[in-house]
Amino acid sequence: MSELAIETKNLHFTYGKGKSAVNALRGVDFKIAKGENYCLLGPNGSGKTTLIRCILGLLKGEGSICLLGHEMPRDQSKIVSQIGYMPQAISLYPDLSVKESLHFFGKIFGMNKQERDESVEKHLEIFLLKEWKNTKVDNLSGGMKRRLSLACSLIHEPKLLILDEPTVGVDPTLRLNFWDYFKDLNDQGTTIITTTHIMDEAEKSRIIGFMRNGKLIAEGTYHELKKKVPGKRKLIIKTKEEDTTQLVKTIYSEYQLKVLSSKFKLEIFYDDDSLIDNILSLVRNQVKIFSIQTEEPSLEDTFIFFSNENEVKFAK
Repeated sequence: MSELAIETKNLHFTYGKGKSAVNALRGVDFKIAKGENYCLLGPNGSGKTTLIRCILGLLKGEGSICLLGHEMPRDQSKIVSQIGYMPQAISLYPDLSVKESLHFFGKIFGMNKQERDESVEKHLEIFLLKEWKNTKVDNLSGGMKRRLSLACSLIHEPKLLILDEPTVGVDPTLRLNFWDYFKDLNDQGTTIITTTHIMDEAEKSRIIGFMRNGKLIAEGTYHELKKKVPGKRKLIIKTKEEDTTQLVKTIYSEYQLKVLSSKFKLEIFYDDDSLIDNILSLVRNQVKIFSIQTEEPSLEDTFIFFSNENEVKFAK
């Protein structure tokens, strides 16, 4: 078994008290091996950021947390120099220049002047910040601030890098560059944990963990998770009818297929192409069809399958 970078057991966290209390984490058991490239995927409010902040000792939850072999938050000071953290919100000092910011974070992480000088020049080069090294943070664009924030989290070359929604507010090109760089870092041995609510970003990590309502509901590689969807293909039918409840029941009764329904749309998961004509005939007898298409199930389908929400769920 690989040595673990992170392990939590039965982790709980609640914001507020009494009637206004919000259970942000509800018994999360979480393990990540050293050298892993892991993405926590879930909608806003699912508990991703709270889980990260508890792991780092920024919030005190109930349960146990082991980070790089140390108990958290008790041993936080012992391992701070081994961890890089890029929060969702920009946490830079607006009156410092780009170069001063990098030196400041290097000093926080215990680097001496020579180490800082060398690392600052290296990261100015990597993140294409040399031209703006004397520009104050307050005068940078949002994308430039994100770039600098990432450079600051890496200035001390940490063993573990935790990135909370790292591409929020950046342009598509920079977003792709960020994820390519994360992969390069991971290939060099850095353990990386990212959080996102964007499906195609999650696919760039080796292991994906689905979070919903404060729980880790499923995890695995992209291909392992997709195999959990009940069908190798998906038939998408758009109709004029808003309520397709009865039609969903009929399809399941006739063919025992899983059907995902929403307003004016059916998504039918199947393996056998020979069923399509019969399914379409059945549907046409009940509703008017506007369009038809087939595709492979996506990571989003897998997430909905595991979430099993009442408002949009698989018929049984």
